[in-house]
Parts: sequence; C-alpha cells; structure tokens
Amino acid sequence: MKREERMAAIRQLVTTIRFERQRDLMAALHAKGIMISQGNLSRDIRELGIHKFKDRTGHSYYALSDARTAVLPDALQEAVATQVHSVTSVQFTVVLKTEPGSGNLVAAALDDVTMPEVVGTLAGHDTVLVICPDIDAADRFARTVKFVIDDQALSAEEKD
Repeated sequence: MKREERMAAIRQLVTTIRFERQRDLMAALHAKGIMISQGNLSRDIRELGIHKFKDRTGHSYYALSDARTAVLPDALQEAVATQVHSVTSVQFTVVLKTEPGSGNLVAAALDDVTMPEVVGTLAGHDTVLVICPDIDAADRFARTVKFVIDDQALSAEEKD
C-alpha cells in the first residue's frame, strides 16, 4: 500500500471514529488490511497534524488539530448547534440532517456566510445538501460541524 493511501485511511478513521489510544487506531487499520508498525503510525499521526484532545467529560481522543480549532461564524454556529442532528460526508458533498422544518433555516445561514468549503446548498424539510469544491473541503466542513454538534451535546449534558 502506498504511503498516501495509508495516510488517507488514517485521516478518514480519525475523523469518523474517536480513538482513545494509538493501539485502537492501529487495530482499526489492521482490520482494513493496512499493516503498520507503532513507530510508523506515530510518525504518520505527527505528520497529519493529529493530536490528542480531551472532551468536556475528560475523555481523551485523537483528532486532526484543525477540527478542534475551526469555528463557524456566530449566526451559523447557532443554527448548527440548535438545529443540526447529524452530519454525513459523501465525496465532495455533506448531508446535514436537521430538526423537522429547519432545513431551509440552516441552508439560509450557510448561504449568508462566505466559507471556502461551501460552494452552495440545497435544502429540504429536514435535510441540507452542502456542495463543496472537493473532498478535502467536504471533510473539513463535516469535521467542523460535527465538533459544533458534539460540543453542544456535551454542554446540554453538563446542564442536566
């Protein structure tokens, strides 16, 4: 397997699954048929800009550093935090599932801001299709939205 393919697999796994330990990530790679040593995995993690973070409950996990630092404009942040339930990245598009009747609200909030990751939107009753210029942009946008949703969910749990 080529190094680029291995790095893409690591990036994809880390953006879709929370791994608390490198050995768990290595096991997931092995399950995909990607044999890698601990030393090579550590080097790949460092080169990809993957760091270990703690969530609000104190659990550690690996994530791309830009997923933690990316922020959305205030109006969009509010719409995503309160109206979006799930995010699915598919090639160069991102599908946002929203509260019933909120698809147009979220799409309008996206359309009102300038983001290089977003080319345009298409909204339905409870779904927004976000069209991105390429796969990397879609992955960055999806990670940012997931972070906002996860952060909102953790904040709600803390209030309970």
